[in-house]
Order: sequence, then structure tokens, then C-alpha cells
Amino acid sequence: MAVKRYTWKQRNALPAVRRAVALGVFDGLHIGHRAVLAAACGVIDTDSAMLTATALCMVGVPKHDAGRLLTAQREEQLLETLGTDEWIEMPFKDVCELSPERFVRDILRDLLQARVVCCGYNYRFGKNGSGTVQTLRELCEPLGIRVTVVDAVQRDGEAISSTRVRQAVTAGNMALAARLLGRPFSVELAVSNGDRRGRRWGMPTLNQVFPAEYAVPRYGVYASLVVIGEHPYHAVTNVGVHPTVGGVRVPQAETWIQGFDGDLYGQTVQVLLIRFLREERCFADVEALKAQIAADAAGAQAVLGGQHGGKAVIFDFDDTLQDRTQAFLTVARLLLSRHMHAVDTEQREQYAQQLCRENAGGYVDHGTFFHSFVERWPFDEGVTGERLLWEYHRLFPLCSVLYTETPTVLAELRRRGYHIGIITNGNSLLQNRKLDVTGLRLDTDVALISGDEGIHKPHPELFRRAAARLCVAPENCVFVGDHPVNDIQGAVSAGMKAIFVNTRGLVQHPDGVPEVSRPADILNML
Repeated sequence: MAVKRYTWKQRNALPAVRRAVALGVFDGLHIGHRAVLAAACGVIDTDSAMLTATALCMVGVPKHDAGRLLTAQREEQLLETLGTDEWIEMPFKDVCELSPERFVRDILRDLLQARVVCCGYNYRFGKNGSGTVQTLRELCEPLGIRVTVVDAVQRDGEAISSTRVRQAVTAGNMALAARLLGRPFSVELAVSNGDRRGRRWGMPTLNQVFPAEYAVPRYGVYASLVVIGEHPYHAVTNVGVHPTVGGVRVPQAETWIQGFDGDLYGQTVQVLLIRFLREERCFADVEALKAQIAADAAGAQAVLGGQHGGKAVIFDFDDTLQDRTQAFLTVARLLLSRHMHAVDTEQREQYAQQLCRENAGGYVDHGTFFHSFVERWPFDEGVTGERLLWEYHRLFPLCSVLYTETPTVLAELRRRGYHIGIITNGNSLLQNRKLDVTGLRLDTDVALISGDEGIHKPHPELFRRAAARLCVAPENCVFVGDHPVNDIQGAVSAGMKAIFVNTRGLVQHPDGVPEVSRPADILNML
């Protein structure tokens, strides 16, 4: 379901619904922002009603206006992975003179009908930033508004912030930027018409001009991945002003994909900047530049192909790092308690157990799964399969149960020098929220969700994408999963080693692949 976006001028047209409101600037949707926004999704009010998840985003804040990290289109895509229902842009200049009292009374209570507000540990509001988290609590609680404060989300011992992300981007430290954002930094802009000199040289390039408000990475050459349709390509990208060929006034990204010659003018293309290779510089002549471009492409291929070393362990998520069966049983009980009041507790438990059995470990089409039970069972009047599915996507992540040993295993792998990744099949909203709620996004270097990538396990391309983003050769990656086909067959087809974790007690065992019964056992095999 698409996020409903509202400008401040449209605020009086907002629907009259009760809300859980996430407060912040949200100018990069990094991991810290995701934690605050995720806290506002799936919130149940005291009368069991599900609150509308609303992001009240302050825009035009002077100190945060130092370079956009996202296009509006990409911002909307990411919001849909968080379960945010509404995105309201509130201009700083229009509310900066409001007292904390008026902000809470006039905006949170009267305009938004907030029942819950969520914010970061350092949130400030009201005139001159006089309102603190403690002020928010003192003003909201007498009005019946619950306040949820999200602690600082840290990486490398320091709180994640948009300032840190911008510093990493402008320094060309794309590995750090990705660790703070929870995804690779990307240039997602329309391909513009250049002077076509690259085509004349036999090296056609994609030219993307940075808008004035966009955060521009450090000038230089990057190993990059380009997504065209559903297909990713290894590429090399120059960010800068083209000094060798006369220069340009506005910085742009120029990307060469060796072997690709399609016409992409006017299309929006996603270019993931993975590693900085060298500074932009002026060459003596065009021939020297062409030779360097070819050398850069080879260098980028070496980086993305993992030829500079490195090792990684990549995991499946459900039934490998978390107990999906227990989590599903918990959400089944919750859904039935909310929407099946005509039966007693014992009967509801029997229904919950049957739901779990028929869910078959999640390998069902949930779009039709819940419909079938509404037709067969005594749900409350008016309950639909669509409603159950909507709530399932928002509540199931809150029921996620990591195996007790999961954090310890990941910490030990990190100590041993492994890069860590996750590849999981499934719905984009559902799986992204699981990674956010469990905190696993913080513990990994890359996380690929099939619903975001447009391809699914066991397709080997999904595994190769993860290896390229980690800059580790597939043969130096170990994939750990519980499904003999989706996980083990897919990983082996991509050239990875594999370990089968039989957490579900399956009788089918992949041939020639080591098997363990719990994630911690892999530590003795690496």
C-alpha cells in the first residue's frame, strides 16, 4: 500500500483517524531514523484499535539542509518498507515560533489526534528548541498521549546521524555510509543527454547531474553497481566535473558499464557506489583518459569480484537466525484474540495451532492464506482477509524471536574478521521490518530482500549481488540456511560454500553439504 503524502498546506484535509506519530527530520532514512519510524508502526491503542502510522517530518531545518541523501521517489520506496501509512512535511519556518505547549496541543492532539508519539533520544521541538524529550513526556501524558523514546542507535561506538552519513559520503567512505544507512549509498537520478563523447570513444556512459540540493560524493572514481530493470551490472563511476574535456559547472556522475550499449536517456537509473578507487584528475589528453577509464573498469571489477581478498558468512533469516514457527504462533494468537470474540480461549488456541500448521513454515501465498480462514472460521463480523493480511505485515515483525545464540554468533564472526550478510525471500515490508525490529540490520554489512531486488532464492543472481556488495568473491562466502533448495542449492549455484542448518528437523538433507542443528555449530566449521 502506497504511503499517503501530505504537504503542510493540506493539513486540514487529513482524515480524522487516531495516529501513532513519529517525530523527526528523517532526511536520510538511515538506521537511526528507521528505528524511530518503525516504533510508530503496528501500535495498538488501549481499545485494541490499530493506530495509523504517521511520520511528521520537519523540513527546511537550517542545519539539516546541507545536502539531500535521497530523491523523493526513493524516499517513498523506503517508507513503504517501514509500514508508514502517512508522510506529512512540516516546514520549519511555519512552526519554529510555536511554544512546546502549543506544538503538543495544537498539532499533536488537535490536528493529528495522536495517541502515541515516537521520537529519538535527542529530539528537540518548540521555539528555540526549548522542548526536550522530558518536556514532551510532561506535556503529552496529561493529554493521554503515550511517548516512546528510541535510544541512540550506535555504530562503531558513535550514534548514527545524517551528519555522519554526509561526512562519510563527502569523504568517499562508501563502506561506512552503507553501514550507517543500512543500504549502499545510491545515485538515483535521470540519465541526461551529454555530448556523447563516450559513445564516440566506444565507451558510452550514463550521465546523471546532481541537483543543487543533493549531497555530492567525494570527487573521484568508484566501483559501482548499476541496476537496469531487474539486472545489476558491474560498472565504474566518475563523480566530478570532467576537467580533462573542458569541465562542467555542475558536478555529475558519469558511469561506464563495459559491454552495455542501451539507450537510457530520460530514465531514472540506480547507481550504487560501493568503493572509492581514486581521486578525479586532469589527464594530458583524451587517449590517456580513455586508457585510465579502461584501467579503472578493471580495478572496479577486481574490487566487486573480491579479488582483493576478504571473507564473508551470509545467512538466511527465518528458521536460521530466528524461530519463525514460534513467532508465527505468537502473531496468530494475537490476530485471533483481536478478531475472534465468539469463541473461548481454548478454541482460539486450537485455531492458532492449526494456522501455524497450515502456514507450512511460511511457504504459502499469504494473499490468499488469510482469506481461506475468514471463510471457514467464526471471525467477528466485518473481518476480511485483507484486514488480517494488513495487520499481519505490521504485527508479525513485533513477534520475531531470534535464537538466543544469534547475537553471540554474529559477534564472534565479526571478531574473526568476517563480513556478515543476510539474504531472505519474502515480502519487502515484512522482512525489512523484521530486520529493523530485531536489530539485525545493525549486525550486518549487507541485507538483501527478494521483495526489494525483484528476484528470489534460489536464483544464484541474488547470492552474487550480495557478494559484490560485500566485495567478497563468491568462493570466499559461506551461506548458512535451512532450506535445501532456496538456500543451499541457490548458494552452491552461485559458487558459494554452504552449511545446512536443520533447525526444523527436516528429513530431506542436501547431498554433500555439511549439516548442523543450530547456528552456533557453524563456528567450529569455519
